[in-house]
Amino acid sequence: MTDKEFRRLSRSELIDIIFEYQKQEAKMKSEIKELKKKLEDRDLKIENVGSIAEAVVSLNEVFENAQRTADSYLQYVYDKARKTEDEAKALLAEAEKKAEKIIADAKKKAKD
Repeated sequence: MTDKEFRRLSRSELIDIIFEYQKQEAKMKSEIKELKKKLEDRDLKIENVGSIAEAVVSLNEVFENAQRTADSYLQYVYDKARKTEDEAKALLAEAEKKAEKIIADAKKKAKD
């Protein structure tokens, strides 16, 4: 969403967007905390593993989980931005229609 489009949003729409981002941020922080705990658990397991190959496999799982989480979050952000942009366009179109109707009504009254 461009700066211009953000400026056109109402305060309540912006607050809704911020609220959604804050909820997602809290969720992501929670997931990061869980992933860090899992990473610490894996670190302990790796210390007990004699094979470098087994350690790499364990780390790959952690990174794959982290990547999936990051991809999921980014997809949410992109989807939310697209949805907000679509809503803004719909609101703008509706406002333009209303403005055209008001102008037409005013012209009609002026002729009468």
